Amino acid sequence: MSKLILCVDDDPNILASLARGLRKHFNVHTALSGPEALAILQQGGPYAAVLADMRMPCMDGLEFLSQAAVIAPETVGAMLTGNVDQATAVQAINAGHVHRFITKPASTEIIVETLEACCKLSEQLKAKRATLETALKGGLTLLAEVFQAADKNILIGPDVMREYVTSFFHNIHPMSEVPREMDSALLFRFVGGAAIPGSLMRKAITGHALTPTEQQLVQSAHAAGLQLLYAIPGLEAVARILHYQSKGFDGSGAPEDTLKGEDLPFGSRLLRVLSDLLKLETAGMKRMDALIQLERSSHLYDPEILRVCRLRWQFEKGIQLKRFPKLIPLKDLCISDVLAKPIQTKDNQLVAPDGTVVTAPLLRRIRELESAKRLSGEAEVSALGLAS
Repeated sequence: MSKLILCVDDDPNILASLARGLRKHFNVHTALSGPEALAILQQGGPYAAVLADMRMPCMDGLEFLSQAAVIAPETVGAMLTGNVDQATAVQAINAGHVHRFITKPASTEIIVETLEACCKLSEQLKAKRATLETALKGGLTLLAEVFQAADKNILIGPDVMREYVTSFFHNIHPMSEVPREMDSALLFRFVGGAAIPGSLMRKAITGHALTPTEQQLVQSAHAAGLQLLYAIPGLEAVARILHYQSKGFDGSGAPEDTLKGEDLPFGSRLLRVLSDLLKLETAGMKRMDALIQLERSSHLYDPEILRVCRLRWQFEKGIQLKRFPKLIPLKDLCISDVLAKPIQTKDNQLVAPDGTVVTAPLLRRIRELESAKRLSGEAEVSALGLAS
């Protein structure tokens, strides 16, 4: 299967041309800005390589690749620029954020050769990390078992929650893996649970009302567990996801700080939706009814994650899925959808090329254009369906 790569450029026409030239060699996704590309890296993958233009507004290629290296350390970065100055090159290479520079104009052959080298390095990084993680995994699993040892029944369907999370990421690409920090967050979701009675933990997890004393015990145990995770090298991102997993999208709830909306970790927003959905389903509510109930308290949840769950849910154990083009109303477009055809305005201005993974900022832009009656009412996406 072709390696999955991400191309980033603020010019839709250049991005579309670049993607067309690379599709014979790679599975290409595209993004129109650094922030959108970072959202894509958080939402899915894994991407073997990312090619970014240097000159982009809001966030230039160097800053983007620097942040991308934190989010996806095994995704190898290459930069496309018409103006490589020595200081920038030295800074980027020394920091390890850019593996190769490509000077414009560059032939498709040069770009393909560069990206193939990036993909090869990505495989080497994955192999190296796999060796280290084999040793680490046993220790982390043991640690998780210690947290859960107080009462084996405190967890609500951990396997089910993992399937729910996996199915969400499959909306981006059937072969998408759950990001490593998200997978670890599932493992340590009830960190600190061993420090309090199992009956109290079950009560808290299932959403029953707690007395002030019980609430304080649960919060203290969770805080102690988070403190432990924050202290383990490499688990800082995991701890941050779990730190904010109960916080509302509007900023309400714990922890009491100013973080809200899309500034909350994506994994935290996803866990908030899926864990509350699972509570309702565990209580006997049908899935669509449960989603409707969550939508009634929409201020607590990321609205775009709710839309994905309602419109794109593909979950059935053992089913083989494939992608096929599907025409949908623009109003049904969701984050994580992959465009099968470009979106253009009625006067033929390119909004997003095919292969673009829809992010929240792009979706807002599309809705603004649709509201201004500058778009037709449909989009063609690469939809998931049953393999024949």
